[in-house]
Amino acid sequence: MKLITDRASNGLQSKEFSEFLLTRIPKTEITAKEADELEEVLKEGLQKYPGLGISATQLGIKKRACYINFGDDEDGRELFLVNPVITERSKEGFLFYEGCLSIPKTIEKPLRTIRSCRIKVQTDNLGELEFEINPEGDKAGERVSMETMLTVVVQHEIDHLDGITIKDRVYSTTVKNKNNYGRNDKIVMKAPNGDLVEVKYKKANDYFLKGYEIV
Repeated sequence: MKLITDRASNGLQSKEFSEFLLTRIPKTEITAKEADELEEVLKEGLQKYPGLGISATQLGIKKRACYINFGDDEDGRELFLVNPVITERSKEGFLFYEGCLSIPKTIEKPLRTIRSCRIKVQTDNLGELEFEINPEGDKAGERVSMETMLTVVVQHEIDHLDGITIKDRVYSTTVKNKNNYGRNDKIVMKAPNGDLVEVKYKKANDYFLKGYEIV
């Protein structure tokens, strides 16, 4: 069993990393027997490469499935998701520091990402699921609440299945264009997925919180 990792050198990605980690995996029919076998493989993978979750693509398997397991018996969660798709996202976002098994350097130095506060996910095996952060729980102690952690991890693993890494979710307010804008001047901003949108400068902060940058 092999974990596919980022072998970037001089700005170039390896062919294997691009094939499995930067390519979206579409939904396919997965039988109950195949799902059981896939779940066992992902469980073994998460034991061999300790983390909070793992996607099939991280192990070189072109199936839309992921396995999540963190916490203890009293305060933890275990989920196996077959053909998960995020069907709804909140407009509100929050900042989080994330690392990724497939990008080893981020384990030692996590990246600050932007995530949706609430999501709905449709799966073949568990139906529709909803995840939402728990700000009060996060404030209650030094540990991140189970609800908030799960909201992040689910988005992280489904991103893998959509060909997205945490590098694409990095939060940045870097302004590349040094022009002095008026509040009502129109600017062009780029989304994490590359889409462009034209907005008034006074609305720019709303888009910064969603991971957009001025271009």
